[in-house]
Amino acid sequence: MDVSYSMSGAPITALSDGYKVFIDEIQNDPLARKRAEVSVVTFGTSAHVVIPFQEAQRLQPTEFETDGSTDMAGGINLALDQLEERKSQYRAQHLEYFRPWLFLMTDGAPNHEGFEEALRRLNQAEAEKRVEVFAVGVGENVNWDVLKRVSKERGPLKLNGLAFAEMFQWLSASLSSVSESVNFGYDDSSHREPGEQIALPPVGWGTLQ
Repeated sequence: MDVSYSMSGAPITALSDGYKVFIDEIQNDPLARKRAEVSVVTFGTSAHVVIPFQEAQRLQPTEFETDGSTDMAGGINLALDQLEERKSQYRAQHLEYFRPWLFLMTDGAPNHEGFEEALRRLNQAEAEKRVEVFAVGVGENVNWDVLKRVSKERGPLKLNGLAFAEMFQWLSASLSSVSESVNFGYDDSSHREPGEQIALPPVGWGTLQ
């Protein structure tokens, strides 16, 4: 999640409120609240793990705070590091897991330092089926040319206004659907293709750019 200074005011408040909606929705699903694990990485001047991986049933509302510029490269790298570390823990314990989803939300453009390297790493992870990538643009100052490069598999999504609550409701419903599937395995190569499990957002908050 982008928490740079441009997200100050109404956007960061809407983000915090939307995240609470996500928690309420996913915790109401008896299977998803146990099967889905969530981690949140924010990036402003630097990237931070503000919510370490934990079962959805343990999640608590968070008031996100804005901070400086847009270290998107740091956010991408830290998120990928978190995912790989978590999968390594699963494999060490001989546990099966779902292919993880990585959502990148931003309202602007990244700092240039390290971005191309981070983008190549993300694109490679997606190409190797190690992660499903979703890019979400917020507001009128998004650099869509950049955001279109975040995923090679699907175009970026545009958040209409500050409809974070609607977006998080869709995400919760999608994760609930996936948690009922059998699309898991002991390593990345054993996952079946998600197919119709990942439906496009409903008309009303998101449109493909």
